[in-house]
Amino acid sequence: MRFAQTVLVGFGLLSFGACSPGGGSGDELPLAEGDPQASPMGCAPENLTQSCACEGRPGRQVCFGGAWSACECAGVSFNGGPGPSTGDPGTVGNSVPNFAGNQRTDIMFEWQNAAPPLADGSCPPGQYEGNLQGWYSSILSPGGIPIPITNLDLPGAPSGFHFELAPAQGGEITQAVRGEVNGLADGLFPFKAQIDGELNCRSGTFTGRLSTGHYSILVDGLLPQNFEGVLSAHYDKRTRTFVNGVWDVMETSATPPGRLAPTLPRDFTRDGYGGSGEFAAALPTDVNDPTLTACPANFTCGPHLLGPNKHLCNNFLGTPTCLSDADCNVLFPGEGVLCLKASLFSLCVRECKK
Repeated sequence: MRFAQTVLVGFGLLSFGACSPGGGSGDELPLAEGDPQASPMGCAPENLTQSCACEGRPGRQVCFGGAWSACECAGVSFNGGPGPSTGDPGTVGNSVPNFAGNQRTDIMFEWQNAAPPLADGSCPPGQYEGNLQGWYSSILSPGGIPIPITNLDLPGAPSGFHFELAPAQGGEITQAVRGEVNGLADGLFPFKAQIDGELNCRSGTFTGRLSTGHYSILVDGLLPQNFEGVLSAHYDKRTRTFVNGVWDVMETSATPPGRLAPTLPRDFTRDGYGGSGEFAAALPTDVNDPTLTACPANFTCGPHLLGPNKHLCNNFLGTPTCLSDADCNVLFPGEGVLCLKASLFSLCVRECKK
């Protein structure tokens, strides 16, 4: 929520003093903490602001400890003009407020606070696993013919596409992301990169980098080629899943080197050597979660595209695809299962208990 007031002040003459919400002289003492008049209604979050007025002058109140503060109002300056004495020891003779210098309208003060957090969950830290796939045009392939890319999931190990989401630090709303891609190009060639980035938990927006990327011929380190690039995704707090993920890399060792694509998918004639694709990731299934239930009939509970440690309800074709939540409601009636862009296709992500 955002509040703005235009404060008309003379140059260098702005001050703030305590005054009562909606009126008063501005000379009243601040209301004592806990006084019911200080907080006719509770407030949240901390540092939220709202406008108030003192004899027509603009001011603000600030939320501290769940209660509104006394009104802070713009001060005035005085000069030695005629009129009744103000009694202010800092004035000269029979001084009056000098409003002539307060006619500027080009000064705008914006009192703003952070938007309230979304009400659909949080962004729990931990190791997220998932899938990464796409296409890559290599300088080693004839004419830059694109070859498929996918992560490599080794038995007993996390997914070949995984990263650690750190807790927020010091009340911040951003969380650091660190991880790696361990995959294959054309099902044969080692394809690896480091992941680092940041998740804004309030907006559910993830942005990151793929760095020190390289792929090799058959054996890691044999005729290596280098790449780097970017990746981004949306974080769905309801399912604690990174969805709608896209990545784009340029081959830096090629001659000439590739460049990041202005739009995806990549166009080899426009962008040169490099690759792009999709990804998704989720927290592994908490096998001790008492709310998990078995899959309905005709489904089996097991891993699929969101990593070997994420248990989803799958049919004989795998995790069922969908176009909307309505498709998932047909398969899992009354369960509120969501249709999420969790791979190259959208899937009905229904977590389960074996």
